[in-house]
Amino acid sequence: MEIRVLGCYGAQFPGYNTPGFLLNGNLLVDAGTVTSVLTQEEQINIDQILVTHAHLDHVKDIAFLADNLQLQKTYPVSIVATQGIIDIMRANLFNNVLWPDFSTIPNAKDPVIRFQPIKPGRPYSLNDVKITAIEVNHTVETVAYVIEYEGGSVIFVGDTGPTEEIWMVANKLKDLHAIFIETSFPNDMKDVAEATGHFTPETLNNELEKLKIQAPDIYLYHLKPQHYDVIVKEVGLLEKRNIQILREGEIIQI
Repeated sequence: MEIRVLGCYGAQFPGYNTPGFLLNGNLLVDAGTVTSVLTQEEQINIDQILVTHAHLDHVKDIAFLADNLQLQKTYPVSIVATQGIIDIMRANLFNNVLWPDFSTIPNAKDPVIRFQPIKPGRPYSLNDVKITAIEVNHTVETVAYVIEYEGGSVIFVGDTGPTEEIWMVANKLKDLHAIFIETSFPNDMKDVAEATGHFTPETLNNELEKLKIQAPDIYLYHLKPQHYDVIVKEVGLLEKRNIQILREGEIIQI
């Protein structure tokens, strides 16, 4: 599997873009950064978008992608998420006030995007992968995604603080190659992290103790750029962890 990091930070500054991961050229995990990075042809190739939650830094480029794709594709892009996440996006983004409802443009039968509700814990087939959403602990309804493909599996945990079920699922996977997980704040901002449903390096380290299998590669993202150097330093002090900090633009082969 090829994973292209379009954006991977917890805020937007010049050179630091919000999360978006392109898998095998046609599947997105979150869409905080898409249209400012991908060419028109690359945007047209996108078939599905897995949405972990409806916070703006994870969904904003769905709006611009939909606008760009009018009359460009012969079938809609599927926005895959739980019904609760879809309801939030419909009510607050694609509401014909903040942005047009592209699930009815040019018409409801042949729209630009189509919302595809899924239920946590139930596996679904999408092209050549199987995905399962697992609920995690954030300030709004949020899920992680287990993505299984020929030869292995990866997990995108999404935004969360301490949680439980995703680790129980991970511990049962025999071919887990990588976990993509957030760490947003430095250790001295633990109170802010807890209040907003995020990790610090210290609380992440505690969380990874729940992983009982042989440790896969751990890829960190969602670092706040204004605290980046401190977070990187604190992550470097963690022992016995195969942790890599993502940078946007890199391509990971798994």
